[in-house]
Order: sequence, then C-alpha cells, then structure tokens
Amino acid sequence: MAIPPATEEEISGRTLYGDSFSSDQIREWYESEVTGYFDLLSDHYRITDADNQYAYEYDALNQFHAIGSLLKRQFDTCLALGCAAGDDIAPLAPVVGRFIAIEPAEKWWHNDIGGRPARYMKPSAIGDIGVDSDTVDLATSFGVLHHIPNVGHVVAEIARVLKPGGLFVLREPISSMGDWRKARAGLTANERGLPIEWFETLVRTIGFKVLARRACMFNPLSAIAKKLGVPSPFAVMPLVMVDWLLSEALRWNEHYWRDTFAKKFAPSSAFWILERPAP
Repeated sequence: MAIPPATEEEISGRTLYGDSFSSDQIREWYESEVTGYFDLLSDHYRITDADNQYAYEYDALNQFHAIGSLLKRQFDTCLALGCAAGDDIAPLAPVVGRFIAIEPAEKWWHNDIGGRPARYMKPSAIGDIGVDSDTVDLATSFGVLHHIPNVGHVVAEIARVLKPGGLFVLREPISSMGDWRKARAGLTANERGLPIEWFETLVRTIGFKVLARRACMFNPLSAIAKKLGVPSPFAVMPLVMVDWLLSEALRWNEHYWRDTFAKKFAPSSAFWILERPAP
C-alpha cells in the first residue's frame, strides 16, 4: 500500500501528515525510516567512524533549554526515544537510576549510558512501547518524533508509561522542513516538523500540561557560525544563548510552510517540557 499524498490541511500545518495513516502505511513509513538517522550520519554527513561513533553536536543546546533544569531532580527511570548511542541523554546520568532506550539501529546498542544501566529495545512499527504503565519518571525525545508518522499514538504511549507527575521533555522542528514530497539533501525520506498549534492541542487532549515551550535553532545564525569556522554552533553555549534570544524575538514570523526567503527568518525548532499531572 503506497503512502498517500499530502492534503492541503497537512501542507498548511493544520493537521500533521502521517498521523492518520493506516497500520500498513505506518509500517511502510517505518521501513524507510528505521535506520535513516544512522545512514545520514555515516553516508551523507560521514561523521561516524569505523566503530559507529560520532561527535554529538547539541550538548549546549539541550543543556541550556532542558537538561540544566532536570539536574535539580532525581529520576529512577528515564525512557529515551531514538537516543542513538545515548549522547543526548548521558548528561542526565547523575540524576537517573537507569535508562530505557527505544532505538531501532542496533549498531548503537550497549549496556550503559553515562555509567548508568541502559536497556535498549526496538520500537514497534506502529509505535507501541513495550513498557508497563506508570513506571517511568522521565521521557525524552530530542529530534525524533518528526521521523514518526503517527505522532499522536506515540505521545499517548509516552503518557501511558509515565507516572503521575512524570515529565516528557522534547525538542522538535516546527516547520515542514521543505517539501517532504520529494527528496531533500541531508534529510530522511519522510521527516517533517510538528506544527506548534496542532502539537499543543494534541498533548493537552492526551492529558499533558505544558510547563514550558522555548524557541530555538535560528538557522541563519547557524549558517553564519559555520562559515566563520564553528562547525557545531549548538555545542557552544554563548551561541546557544544568542540563538535563543533571536529565536524568541522572531517567533512572530513562525510559519509551517516556509516557501519564501522572508519566512525562513524564524526559529526552526522548539523545546517543550510537559508534565503528566497527578490525578
């Protein structure tokens, strides 16, 4: 069964392309994305070595917008979606007892993250999470949900496994990421960002409380930094702080489909901190 074309509602960002797919369409999408990020790092960007290691480039970005505040708490179990080798969540190790990593690329699986025990498991094609309900204190997803077709189902699964009072911390693109109906250099076949209004309506309907949302990743600044010899600007804290100021100042110009030069002068991503409220 072929993946269907996008509707006008999906192109505009009023609904999310893929979220209403049938189970067969979801499996077809999954098969094309299952190792997409690994393949990009190794084949397109060529930044993995012979042991499949890579230099993680978002440490300062994650620290500034999310992880810094999480280090004030203690968590027994952290569920991490699509965490690759675990570099994105390793800074949480001092406050986490154990990690459960949902990661399709087995080349990145290992037994610990940041010195804490880690259990890796594959995601199911339709997004079910093989973890008991009400057993996780913290869930993370740094740039993963936009690779998944049925985002609503996966977010509902995260709400299910979280304990009351548990947190879901995520960073996702908030634009279409170009025209996903054709090949785009440096991107996997199907990825597209999450429209802000659609996503926040979804999480509130599922039962989450939005504790915070912060704009980030102003692409023109990143491009300038790279031209000036800074290959990983989101690993440099002063640049991350400037990026945040520019991103917040230009939130008024946010558009889902950025089909003109002017529309590109806006933040490309956002961080959310969500809470599953206690009953």
